[in-house]
Amino acid sequence: MRFAPYISRLFILTIISLVLCQCAKLEPSAYHDLNTAAPSVRSADFKSKLSTVAKAKWHDTSHVTTLPNGGNFFPEMRKAVNSAEKTITFETFAMVSGTETYHFCLALAEKAKQGVKVHVILDGVGSRKLGKICTDILVDSGCELKWYRKFNPLRLYHINNRDHRKLLIVDGKIGFTGGAGYANAWMGHASNPSEWRDTMYKVTGTAVADMQHIFADNWKELTNVKISGPDYFPILSGAGNMSVQNTMGAPRERGDTLGASYLLAIDAAKKSILIEHAYFAPNSRLRDAIKRACARGVSVKIIVPGDPIDSKILREASKIYWPSLMKAGVEIYEYQTSMMHGKLMVIDDYLTIAGSGNFDNRSYFINDEANLHVLSSTLAAQQKAMFYRDLKQSKRMTPQDAKMKLNDIYNRVGAHILMPQL
Repeated sequence: MRFAPYISRLFILTIISLVLCQCAKLEPSAYHDLNTAAPSVRSADFKSKLSTVAKAKWHDTSHVTTLPNGGNFFPEMRKAVNSAEKTITFETFAMVSGTETYHFCLALAEKAKQGVKVHVILDGVGSRKLGKICTDILVDSGCELKWYRKFNPLRLYHINNRDHRKLLIVDGKIGFTGGAGYANAWMGHASNPSEWRDTMYKVTGTAVADMQHIFADNWKELTNVKISGPDYFPILSGAGNMSVQNTMGAPRERGDTLGASYLLAIDAAKKSILIEHAYFAPNSRLRDAIKRACARGVSVKIIVPGDPIDSKILREASKIYWPSLMKAGVEIYEYQTSMMHGKLMVIDDYLTIAGSGNFDNRSYFINDEANLHVLSSTLAAQQKAMFYRDLKQSKRMTPQDAKMKLNDIYNRVGAHILMPQL
């Protein structure tokens, strides 16, 4: 009877997946025409095509600063909050009670007491472990706190759509986005298993306005109030020479903007593709695109989490695809130091894609997301250096490593069942 608990769990997973798949209504993505070669990422044609696919405009005088790990991005985000004079908008998936969360809530509350308009959106599932102490700090100070779709077992379709965006915008002038939430796990510099490896990005210049528009999307949904005016959307001047695009993932309204962008970028690659993703479960179109890139002679390197990892099922889902990708020429590595939670792609030392979106169907077709696209040799070089630093702390995988072990039967079969939701 040793397999009885696994069978019952798999039965439950099957029922849940069938219900959710009926509700997900996945539609084909607005992918580019595969009958013609994608233009180089350095070309004006690519820039125009990506704007169409991502449904987002470019801002050519913006600047992006890379902030690896919580030891760098938490202080910078609090510094921005402390500088606020008029407005703060904050949206995140995971906010969990802890040291950093407590101090961040205090900073938001202090600004609210000073008369700054503070709006907070927290995902009702991802932030369910945020305790009363922190929520009371926010609400009692005058912060407007809204919960995105709290868990309700009677409304599986409704709660299946999660707010996975990570955004902080201060005075409409400084924006932060990336892969990290707010919890003790993101503190430090990924120097041990308890400190997650992740990256946030600080944005300045005209691109910040689009970050504010993305926040306003869910704020309008939750409150029926449209934020507007110079306190939220001031006149912005140029802050650099990077071409920056903020892509809103809102599948119900806009279709698949994230997955389509990944696909166009991969097909445009002429030289190299670097992918570092916490949840790497590409659909068949993206797997085929990666294999086409390898056939063109493009070098493809991918870093995924090793141990520890927060989702065993997603790890097994990723392993399903390893053998065919490796056979095509892809190099796959597992990060060894801690949980790798980043979301990064670099194409031909020029295009950087980062943000909240994972490399899976849930991010393309179900969740609300926000990704950052940047055309800049300077930023790409920084991401490449960061990628190779992580590569030194990673172990190269083989097809043998992808084989299912007895202990992983439940997770591997569960991954197959839940694939449309991963």
